[in-house]
Amino acid sequence: MITVIIDGNNVFRALGVWKDPAAEGFLQELEMAAIEKDWQVMVVFDGPARYLPRETGPLIVQYGNGRQADTLIERMVYESKDRFSVIVVTRDYSVADVARGFGARSWLPEMLKQEINSK
Repeated sequence: MITVIIDGNNVFRALGVWKDPAAEGFLQELEMAAIEKDWQVMVVFDGPARYLPRETGPLIVQYGNGRQADTLIERMVYESKDRFSVIVVTRDYSVADVARGFGARSWLPEMLKQEINSK
């Protein structure tokens, strides 16, 4: 199983889906892609909850609540049992560099969108 960790604020802004209802629609697309592709998707946002929380299943949505999403993402990759099966999606090159340093792969937001749309 591939674990896809998404830098929520960064990716949603890059793809132009930051505001409702586009954000909820994109979260639904992510959930469907996770099911179809056998992914575990985790979206990590800075700040307090903005969208419907999802705590279990193929799509998990987490919030920093005072902690930076970047730090949470880096910790998730570091603590992963199989870092080589982790993909971090971000446009933040420092987060991507740290993830790759731990053995994960990184995608730009457009690569994620392309992968979601491929059947």
